[in-house]
Amino acid sequence: MKALVTGATGFLGTNLVHELVRQGWEVRAFGLPGSTTRYIEDLPVEIMLGDVRVYDDVDKAVDGMDAVFHVAGDTSFWKKLFKRQREVNVDGPKNVARACLAHGVKRMIHTSTVDALGYNPDGLADETWDVYNYAGTGYNYADTKREGEKAVLGLVDEGLDVVVINPGSMIGPFDHTLQFGRLFGDIRDGKVPAIPPGGAPWAHVQEVAKAHVQAFHRGRKGERYIVGGINETYKTVFTLIAETMGVRPPRFVMPYWMAVAYGYVMEFISEFTNKPPDLNPGQARYMSVFPKYDSSKAVRELGFKLRPIEEMVKDAFNWYKENGFL
Repeated sequence: MKALVTGATGFLGTNLVHELVRQGWEVRAFGLPGSTTRYIEDLPVEIMLGDVRVYDDVDKAVDGMDAVFHVAGDTSFWKKLFKRQREVNVDGPKNVARACLAHGVKRMIHTSTVDALGYNPDGLADETWDVYNYAGTGYNYADTKREGEKAVLGLVDEGLDVVVINPGSMIGPFDHTLQFGRLFGDIRDGKVPAIPPGGAPWAHVQEVAKAHVQAFHRGRKGERYIVGGINETYKTVFTLIAETMGVRPPRFVMPYWMAVAYGYVMEFISEFTNKPPDLNPGQARYMSVFPKYDSSKAVRELGFKLRPIEEMVKDAFNWYKENGFL
């Protein structure tokens, strides 16, 4: 079986490439020119560089594939990058879906996010939940991922065989882009004065990668699968990270108003520094709520495993340490 992985040089993409190779797939790894390939280049894979925003690049990459795992996405929360984010998260999936239809790909697996569903303020949200609470909050990542997901699912009636995976926050090895690595380093160095007031679902990135592969084999066409994992507060996770590294954890939990105010301040400062802010208002609003998700459908149908948070943090810490990031 031949598989294309877009975003193959990113955090989840790298883990997925390793998992596919482990399971005997023939893999074409697609990433942006200039992105880091060192964590996949020793594997028996074909590395192809290109841009999901450019249809010709995508068309060449999809040609000859049995499966396409569209993992590429833009997680930025800097206003100056919102245009690019929309192009990657909305136009990118459309390009991949069109190419899959053109080349008769057996199945496309589209990586979305739980954020695209919104959240249930009174309990768990599952795949049927569709009250989008992030609208108008400035959380552009969720806005664009939701639009991209809807665009892909809208092509099912035109013959596209697609399964959507909705991950939450992921922790584990191969985080060379430091999605959480910066947080580990800042907590170690005492540079985290306060903790966001909310929480999130947390999953081991390797289990999310395995769920993607199983979605090809066992997922149902046109369905979405939440692979959120363990629902836990930022305070618990930040404290566990600190304890794993043997340092004192941050104690102060920032109230909502302070988190949003801090986001505005950081965004204002970024106008002068021309550097991405540590936090923007949309991200602050997002991190001030505690969305909880039900992953039981993925557990039941895809064999998704909910590993303990302690194991996720330990595996991530060991990888950062072994690879010189901590």
